[in-house]
Amino acid sequence: MRKVLIPTKLDKFAATMLSDRGYNVVLDGATPLADLVKANSDAEVLIVRSEKITPEIIDLLPNLKLIVRAGAGYNTIDTKYARKHDIDVMNTPGANSYAVAEEVVAMMLAASRHVVAADISTRKGDWEKSKFMGRELTGKTVGILGLGHIGQLLVKRLSGFEVKVLGYDPMLSPTLAEKLGVELTSIEHIFTDSDFVSLHIPENDETRGMINRRLLELMKPGAMLINCARGPIVDEAALIEALENGRLAGAGLDVTDPEPVAPDSPLFKLPNVIVTPHCAPTTVESATRVSKIA
Repeated sequence: MRKVLIPTKLDKFAATMLSDRGYNVVLDGATPLADLVKANSDAEVLIVRSEKITPEIIDLLPNLKLIVRAGAGYNTIDTKYARKHDIDVMNTPGANSYAVAEEVVAMMLAASRHVVAADISTRKGDWEKSKFMGRELTGKTVGILGLGHIGQLLVKRLSGFEVKVLGYDPMLSPTLAEKLGVELTSIEHIFTDSDFVSLHIPENDETRGMINRRLLELMKPGAMLINCARGPIVDEAALIEALENGRLAGAGLDVTDPEPVAPDSPLFKLPNVIVTPHCAPTTVESATRVSKIA
């Protein structure tokens, strides 16, 4: 009986589906990865979420034929080493897209209306109505870097706010951009003209540190940056500087570099930053969807 190892807290839908079809499934999100792999060295399939699948882990599974990432991107998997050993690597594109697109809108609204800070203040017994003067999303310009599944869903969800959308994605055709209502333009134009910039690009050798000091200095005063993609694509030191000197009005970060973010991170000293624990893809609906697709 072929064994499928799921060393992560994945919705039970996948384990049940595979068991019903005759597979031997081990679902364990509590045991340390290396220990679990050693105890199940005969596994032929590995389904993971954000666990790091290194050459050392792969070498412990001599029968491994397939790794499925229950999520988007492969940055936690050594794909080159896997494919060198004739192991296929797949992911579940689009499974988390609705959840992430909605989180971006939530970040924009929460940052613009000081929702988190106002809640904390009010719970302390203060009533600082004038302190939390907000800004409306309606009528603003939103720049989106990356118009794949998530980027396109974000455009649709923003349509009710009557925003102007600028987009950058070399893979998107002008015809589809026009249909979506997106003005395709350069990265520099997006950072210069947008009130909000939302990042939806993968992490790779070309994109790490891509959002650097030069681009952040192009942003107009009062603009905001939203990152629900990958932490390393942003030069965090440059972002902190832009937030501290008032160049940016705020930021919404669901991802950081490193993860988890250190408790003494300078980000936590900034009142105009919302930081969440890479939970944008995490909803009840997306958990079931990603498990089913995986």
